[in-house]
Amino acid sequence: MSHYQFQPQKSFIARLYWQPRLSTQGQVQGVPIGDTGNGDSPFTSGGWLHAGEDHYTDTVAPAYVVSRRKFRTLFWFGCYETDGEYDFEIRAVGDEDSHPHWRRRGHRLDVSRNGYLALYSAAQAVGHDALAAGTMLWRLDGLAPEQLAEGDAVSDVSLVSLHGKTVRRLVEDGFPYLSEVQGEAGYLHLQVLSIGAA
Repeated sequence: MSHYQFQPQKSFIARLYWQPRLSTQGQVQGVPIGDTGNGDSPFTSGGWLHAGEDHYTDTVAPAYVVSRRKFRTLFWFGCYETDGEYDFEIRAVGDEDSHPHWRRRGHRLDVSRNGYLALYSAAQAVGHDALAAGTMLWRLDGLAPEQLAEGDAVSDVSLVSLHGKTVRRLVEDGFPYLSEVQGEAGYLHLQVLSIGAA
């Protein structure tokens, strides 16, 4: 049986972008990935990942009003090694705008029952025994964590769930979800902000 070994020195924090096609020699065309909040009620779910231009945020509402919002989320990638392969626990670590209504620090990326990606609360500390806890881990095909450096930009990365399914983008009712079961193929583009983050 495989054993996951937490590798804090290969863990990192990055901004994420959705890339609809493979990059070429030119500049990468991508849109920011962030999580969302729905201000209709404190009991609404929110937390769905949004991979598109921000037409979701209610820009008319004053800043002090809890309203629909896409947050510019920063993500932590906790590296686990098993048999020479790398998998990652992905958590939200910050909102670039430091918005007062953002409440998902430490929430873990997981898959809903119908295959959509969202942030869910996580009780375990970073570096926990992922196998014993049944933690959702992700494979980043096309990324070599041992070669990453602060400031790197990495394109053409496929996000693959623990179920072996490559993540796709599904636009439904105007909302650009990420899903492991349906949608258009695409890739991640990562801007690495720091290395060795645990």
